[in-house]
Amino acid sequence: MAAKYLTIAREIKKRIISQRYPASSPLPDQFALAAEFQTSRMTIQQAMRQLIVEGLIYTRQGQGTFVRKNFLQLSQWDLPGSDYFGATKTWEHLGTVSSQVVRFELRFPTEKEQASLLINADAPVYDFVRLRLLNGEPMSLDATVMPVNLVPGLNKGHLESSVFQYVETLGLKIMGSYRVVRAIKPGELEQQHLVCEAGDPVLEVEQVIYLEDGTPLEYAHCHYRYDHGGIVIVNNG
Repeated sequence: MAAKYLTIAREIKKRIISQRYPASSPLPDQFALAAEFQTSRMTIQQAMRQLIVEGLIYTRQGQGTFVRKNFLQLSQWDLPGSDYFGATKTWEHLGTVSSQVVRFELRFPTEKEQASLLINADAPVYDFVRLRLLNGEPMSLDATVMPVNLVPGLNKGHLESSVFQYVETLGLKIMGSYRVVRAIKPGELEQQHLVCEAGDPVLEVEQVIYLEDGTPLEYAHCHYRYDHGGIVIVNNG
């Protein structure tokens, strides 16, 4: 589960992008935000620092915190490198997020998958590939492996909507992720579903998502078009 200040920062970011908080306008003061989100002023200050480093807001001593005029120049496709919310929550402020199931099967894990998910060779896993779309436009092609015993009853309907919403209904909470980012050449599936050429670079994010108790939930490879993918790394010092 994301730290509370990150959840608040994400909500304020959605409000900025939707222009509920217009460019050059002041944000509500920290006491008002603390009351709205039922948290401490210190947590609000952490959220503000996050948004300052991301380039969305700035402060003027004695006057308050304001939305930057050029915040819309930030890439709408960029993904947070330090946390993981799932495609639905990451892009929901930009429109309709949908999924097409390319493959969905059950099998036994490879050695690499066993090591990544901390499971035995005889532990069955879901193996599924989904094309993620935003307003009907291909955004990413995600290949995911997930232990069956952790997420019983997973079906195609869940894959077409939000796997993580289903995970939450099981009482499971996500703690965070370990991610490796690299550039690769597209294979046949990427060329077909991401509408790219053989010579186009593809951004690959290899990741393991962990539950709150440290149990690996999924091992995945997410592929993004070179013009529809960026990773934002924020260091708060």
